[in-house]
Amino acid sequence: MESIDPEKMTPEEIMHIDSLVLNTIREFSSDTVYFKDLESRFLWNSKEHALQVGVSSPDEMFGKTDFDFFPESFAQAARNAELKIISTGKPILNQTEEWKKGDGEDGLMYFLASKYPLYNEDGQIIGTWGISKNITAQKRMEKELERSNQKMQRLARIDELTGLYNRIYFYELMEQMIGIYGRRDDGNTFSIVAIDVDDMKPINDQYGQPKGDDVLRHVASSIRMYSRKTDTVFRIGGDEFVLMLPDCDKMQALGIAKTIMKAVSDTPIDVGEGKNVNVTISMGVASYEKGNDISELISMADRKLYKSKRNGKNQASF
Repeated sequence: MESIDPEKMTPEEIMHIDSLVLNTIREFSSDTVYFKDLESRFLWNSKEHALQVGVSSPDEMFGKTDFDFFPESFAQAARNAELKIISTGKPILNQTEEWKKGDGEDGLMYFLASKYPLYNEDGQIIGTWGISKNITAQKRMEKELERSNQKMQRLARIDELTGLYNRIYFYELMEQMIGIYGRRDDGNTFSIVAIDVDDMKPINDQYGQPKGDDVLRHVASSIRMYSRKTDTVFRIGGDEFVLMLPDCDKMQALGIAKTIMKAVSDTPIDVGEGKNVNVTISMGVASYEKGNDISELISMADRKLYKSKRNGKNQASF
């Protein structure tokens, strides 16, 4: 093909190039392209646009509107945007559009759309035109990545054996709680209960590590079952747990701790070969006071826990 010199082209040749370019866009553009009149009726559409809405030819879209092909909410949003463009003469660029084409997440389609005013030879706005790119695959990948990140964050906070939150999240939440209650002036406080399984080493030595793990899961389940829905349970070490109780003073926390302690000791655990054992836990209760930092509050709870151990175990001290 000979090179084109625009300065030597005749008007007919220029019109031919214009037609060639327009037809190429119409036939082969992977993006949707359209032109509309002032009533948002289609004047011209790319083939991709026709395929997108389920018709075989762009000609079938002529004179119709988005309401003939899309859900009413989607079509009305497009119409509102076009009315704004017509009244202001300003384009709307890089707007993400969501089209619910089918059921479930797989039925959602996403487009990155830009819309512009359409002018005639005299500079008057006679409609709008636009172009949109299908970004569904990208959006689905982003959502999947977001879900994966959320799952990873959750797993990073979860103790694999018991399903409780771990030490990392305990310190995160403690910092948040101290920040919240440090600013409150209503007299409310929060408490923590340090929990340790009594005589865990003999259990592991006598019955084996797998049965020791069963004991830890039993304790974890009992703490969750007999604490409040607003409370949070953590496994922060081998046989060490912490219960965090918002809007709960020392005496209320002690009552909850004793209920949990009784539930653990009253429920025998199968350790195999027809044997059941009853395990006990020792507990230490501490409540936040303004000015406490994380280490001080944990230290108070640990001291009370050690007091329970010294006094014979299977106790809760405050």
